[in-house]
Amino acid sequence: MTQILVTLNEDATTLHVRKAIELLRGVVSTTVFKTKDESNKKTLRQQAYVKESLERAFDEMKQARREGRKLQSADDFIKELEMARLADQWIK
Repeated sequence: MTQILVTLNEDATTLHVRKAIELLRGVVSTTVFKTKDESNKKTLRQQAYVKESLERAFDEMKQARREGRKLQSADDFIKELEMARLADQWIK
């Protein structure tokens, strides 16, 4: 068995080229593979965002430790958000 690799730069033509290849005599099957770059763009953006967020958080922790100040706990942060929401409702 012999295989031929065809690379296309447009998704719109993929279906037409695939059907044309299937019409050729001797073609047993056709398969479409997406490159990793196309399928992982969203994942790579998410990983970069998480990495940047963690680096900022770590830098903030180091700076707070150097300055001798205490970081806000998650419970305190949630209470602060709830108080701000209640204040907004009271003002309206």
